[in-house]
Amino acid sequence: MMTAMVIAPKPKPEPEPEPEVGADIAWQPCPRETWDALTRQAGQSSLEQAWAYGAAIESEQGLRAERGLIVGQGGEPLALVQAFCRDRLGLRIARVLRGPIWLIDPPDDPREDPRAPAVCETIARQFRRRRFGDFLFWLPELPDTPQSAAMLRAQSLRPVVTGYSSIWLDLRSPLEALRAGLHGKWRNALRQAEKASFDVGVTTNPRRLNQSLQLYDRFRRKKRFVGPSGDFIAALAGHDRKAVVALTARLGGDQVAGVILVRHGRAATYLASWTSDDGRVGQAHNLLLWRGIETLKAGGIDWLDLGGVNTESQPGIARFKLGLGGEVFTLAGTYL
Repeated sequence: MMTAMVIAPKPKPEPEPEPEVGADIAWQPCPRETWDALTRQAGQSSLEQAWAYGAAIESEQGLRAERGLIVGQGGEPLALVQAFCRDRLGLRIARVLRGPIWLIDPPDDPREDPRAPAVCETIARQFRRRRFGDFLFWLPELPDTPQSAAMLRAQSLRPVVTGYSSIWLDLRSPLEALRAGLHGKWRNALRQAEKASFDVGVTTNPRRLNQSLQLYDRFRRKKRFVGPSGDFIAALAGHDRKAVVALTARLGGDQVAGVILVRHGRAATYLASWTSDDGRVGQAHNLLLWRGIETLKAGGIDWLDLGGVNTESQPGIARFKLGLGGEVFTLAGTYL
């Protein structure tokens, strides 16, 4: 999640750049309808590359979203990339978070397919047109391997932040198989929550979502943890009214826990959550996330990104997410 930045007044939009071509690779503007269709085609995709996420960054943080479709020989779609940009004092700064969305299968060894290095070269060239004054901070959607590092270093990029880790949960399996794949303690906590008297609600309704976000913001301020604000999540929902799914648990008429999931293409991300003492004691989070999985599957979602995992700084949250039995992955880290 990008933190807010103090920036100069937003400059006038620049004309759309002409497609740049090199080694049969071209950069093209991409309308939202095409972007959304290709994102669904990709399967696994990151929330940070969703169109609605970029629109929320623009409205809430004053940055400029620049998007492009990278095509190969014959117009074959290879990748989508969204960057968050600002101009200040003659400098142009671009941030690409968990991009691109790959429309081809990036190989374990990028040298096996020259299109993957060419896509990376195109992205680096697009956001570093000038030798001085252009800065690209890039967390690429590439595995943390020596091959990925070599490909990025070939673009004169250097690592500045270590790799980012999260978990993909494959929702294409039947619910019975997903439940069997839960770790024992997680499954026992789910059984406990199912026997409790929680009234679980699932909604995309803006009014009910805002009620849950108010409680989430109160919890976030009380616990002093870094996370997306309720205003940002509401803005995201405003740019895609079906994307944000709020799940709440009530006990005796009071909301005691909540979970926020965001759909993007055929993937979704576990973005935020909050709980009270009653929710924690009753294991409400396990029940809410499981009901969320059921909801996502019913809506045609194939993949759930559990929203980052860090066993050093947040061991308890990491154990909770690992208990779902998904596949841990680590990206190459941020390059400059």
